[in-house]
Amino acid sequence: MSDKKVYDSNKLPDFFSVRNYEQIDYSMEGMSGKKCYCFFDNGFASNIIEPNKRDIRFLWDGFILFTDKETTLEDMKNGINLYDSRLVALQRTDIFGRKANTEEVREYILRKLTEHEITFEILNDKNEVSGYPSKCDLWSTRDSSVLLDAIDCAGEGEAYYFQNANFHYTITFDKSNIPSLVYSHLGAVVLRGENETAIARLIKNDENLQGYLERVIGTEKIHSYLEGRNLSGTAIGTIKNKMM
Repeated sequence: MSDKKVYDSNKLPDFFSVRNYEQIDYSMEGMSGKKCYCFFDNGFASNIIEPNKRDIRFLWDGFILFTDKETTLEDMKNGINLYDSRLVALQRTDIFGRKANTEEVREYILRKLTEHEITFEILNDKNEVSGYPSKCDLWSTRDSSVLLDAIDCAGEGEAYYFQNANFHYTITFDKSNIPSLVYSHLGAVVLRGENETAIARLIKNDENLQGYLERVIGTEKIHSYLEGRNLSGTAIGTIKNKMM
């Protein structure tokens, strides 16, 4: 990491990760009247959440950032609180391994922003990342209800709670001079369903959410990332029933 300033972790925007048109539409719900900064070429990547078994890693080739209409680039350079803002990251591939962040996708985003009457600005920050992501979906917000959305998409199967896994990624800005956005999450729920594999990451400082999921999934079913033990997962349907 460079010597640039880093954004306060308590001021980071909420994080959506999208790989198709349906998810893009979902990520724009409630954003009418906002401003959108488009960082289409500013890529970043996560670490690997489960090495030596079935690697889960994400690569994003850019993102868009929704803020209040009054928020300026200068405000972000000065570290304004973006906690209630929304960052929508564009995954490199869809779950079939096809390129997801295409010129057509970018044109679709700009058309949707116009339809929602969201003003936008395209910025020139650029960061290229190499490698291959996993064919896995990422559901990533601060609200535990998002896990229910992920469960509905994953279908029947097994879930694992990675209690001690640190999942992190850093977004840097080479042109705009915005402090780096460093996302770090301790813990994750991995859903291995009949339809797809999905991961719902947990906020590091949200102990209430971590404790809640530990109770729902059951402490005897926690898959210890550090110990590397193979435990059977909890049925995804069981988690859904307990959370409803």
